[in-house]
Amino acid sequence: MRRDFQLSDEDIRALEALGLSWETVKSSNALWVLIYKFPVPDGYTCTTVTLGIRVDTYPPGPLDMAYFSPSLERTDGKKINNLSTISIEERTFQQWSRHYSWNSTLHTLSTHIRRIRSWLSHEFRKR
Repeated sequence: MRRDFQLSDEDIRALEALGLSWETVKSSNALWVLIYKFPVPDGYTCTTVTLGIRVDTYPPGPLDMAYFSPSLERTDGKKINNLSTISIEERTFQQWSRHYSWNSTLHTLSTHIRRIRSWLSHEFRKR
């Protein structure tokens, strides 16, 4: 797996704890963590995806949004709001525009991944 740039020891431990393959990639002047075969909860058209997390300013800057390839759709046909597409490594990713108040003393890559899992689950509770 590629390691185009180094993460903190804490972030590496968090990624390794997932038990999934991951890499750090520089693509189009952006820095990405790509996590492969990331599990998606029931109710989506995919069971696993590649999860992209843009880490240009992290740390101490905020992590924001989530990027999925292939794109996610709900199996019930309801629309997922605030989506767009972006290319990472010549692959199309679906950008989920989701935001929260970042606190660099509390939030890490690990807490951002937990928040992404929450976004995926919460999608079905809000409608």
